[in-house]
Amino acid sequence: MEKDFWFDFVAGWIGGCAGLVVGHPLDTIKVRQQTMGNVPIVKGIINTFKFEGVRGFYKGMGFPLLATGTLNSIFFGVYGNCLRYLSKDKEAPSYLHICLAGCAGGVFQLSVACPVDLVKIKMQMQTGSIQGVWGAHYESHYKGPTACLKDLYKMGGIRGCYTGLHSMLYRDVTASAAYFVLYELMMDRSQGPSTLAILWAGGMAGVISWASILPLDVVKSRIQGDDPNNPKYKNAIDCFVKSYKQEGLRVFGKGFTMMSLRAFPTNAAIFLGYETSLSLLRGFSSSTVTETI
Repeated sequence: MEKDFWFDFVAGWIGGCAGLVVGHPLDTIKVRQQTMGNVPIVKGIINTFKFEGVRGFYKGMGFPLLATGTLNSIFFGVYGNCLRYLSKDKEAPSYLHICLAGCAGGVFQLSVACPVDLVKIKMQMQTGSIQGVWGAHYESHYKGPTACLKDLYKMGGIRGCYTGLHSMLYRDVTASAAYFVLYELMMDRSQGPSTLAILWAGGMAGVISWASILPLDVVKSRIQGDDPNNPKYKNAIDCFVKSYKQEGLRVFGKGFTMMSLRAFPTNAAIFLGYETSLSLLRGFSSSTVTETI
C-alpha cells in the first residue's frame, strides 16, 4: 500500500463537510417534497420558515455534520485507492476503472451513510405543525439526532438503524459510478484543473448522477420516513407500486428541482474541497521528502 493512501481519506472528509454546509437547506425541502404529499417548492420554503424559522432548513444536519466527514472520507478514500490499484502504472485510468472504483466507494460508504440518512430524514420530517396543515405525513418527535438513533436502535436493533439499506444500495452504487465517470469526462486534466473547471465538473456530475437515480431516491426517502410502528410499505418494490398507484408516474420526479438546485453547489463544493485538499497534502508531502533528502 502506498504511504500516501490516507490523503484521499482526509481530502474526502474536508470536501464532504464543505458540501453538507452548502446543500443541507435545499435537501430539507427536497425530502419534504418526497415524503409529505403534494408540497410545491415555494410552499415548502414559506411554510418551513413560517412554522420553524431559519433553523427549520437545517433540521437533521447535526448528525450528518458529525458523520459526513467519516462518510465522505470512506467514499473518496476507497475510490482513490481502488482507482490507483486498478490503473496501477497507467498514466490515465480508464473509464471502466473509474466506474468500478466509484461502485466500490458507493458500497463501502453505506456503513455510515444509511443510519445517517435515516436519522436526517426523521429529523427533517419534524415540521412542528398540525398534521394536514403543513404536509400530511407521519411525524416523530425527537429532541435531537442522538435521541432519534437511540429510539431506532431500541425499536429495531442494528437492523432498525439500517432501514432502507437495500434502496440505498441500488441508489448509491449506480449514482457513485456515474458521479466519478461524469466528473472525469468533464475535467481537462492536461492543463491542470482550474478552480472554475472543478466547480463546473463537480456541480454537473452531481446534478446528472442524482437525476439518474431520483426515482430510487423517492422510494428510499419514503421507506425511511415511514412509521415504524404502522408501516405503509413492506419493501422497496411495494413502495414503488403503491406510490405509483396513488400519485402516478410523476411521483418519481418529486424533488427534482430542489435536487438540481442543491446538487450543483453541494457537489461543486465537495470536489473543490477534495481536489484542493488532496493537492495541498501531496505538495506538503513532496516538500517534506525534499527537505529530508
